[in-house]
Amino acid sequence: MNGVNYMGGKAVFIAHCILNQNSKALGFANRPGLIEWLIDFLKENGCVVEQLPCPEMLYLGVNRWWHTKDQYDTPGFRRHCRRLARRVTDLMEYYLRRGFSIVLIGVDGSPSCGVNLTGSNPYWGGEPNASAEQYQIVEGMGVWMEELLKEIEKREIRRFKIIGLAMDLPNFNLEESLKMLEAELEG
Repeated sequence: MNGVNYMGGKAVFIAHCILNQNSKALGFANRPGLIEWLIDFLKENGCVVEQLPCPEMLYLGVNRWWHTKDQYDTPGFRRHCRRLARRVTDLMEYYLRRGFSIVLIGVDGSPSCGVNLTGSNPYWGGEPNASAEQYQIVEGMGVWMEELLKEIEKREIRRFKIIGLAMDLPNFNLEESLKMLEAELEG
């Protein structure tokens, strides 16, 4: 065999929609496929990339309207996320045993994948014709990231970093995000 058996480095677990924009709620894809600049950056930095499952798409399908964290914050959706989290952390443990450190990249503003910011409106019922103002960006973590971090903490996984990229928000700055990613990957 000519294959190389890589040990060590960074294993980057990345939000599903960064590699598949078509998994986003209807009308929210920014491009037809993946986010090229981020994939190119990770490739240039020698990272292993693992795509996280999209709990929203697996729960409600591809043809779904957008929701807030308040709507996803249900026992059923959390149970669904916990099942996914167990499988993802199994894979993280595999990489850790092989000497990798873990980097987790979420999408700030997402009701599921937000790390620092999520979408909220406890009074909005999810009308498909709602205005963007009804989707309020607030500090906090999305449901999927909360459940994934609980599983990571339960297993006492310590060699990991978590990053939230605000790619879908109006104030997103590509240059600043690349600098932040570079600093995180070096540390």
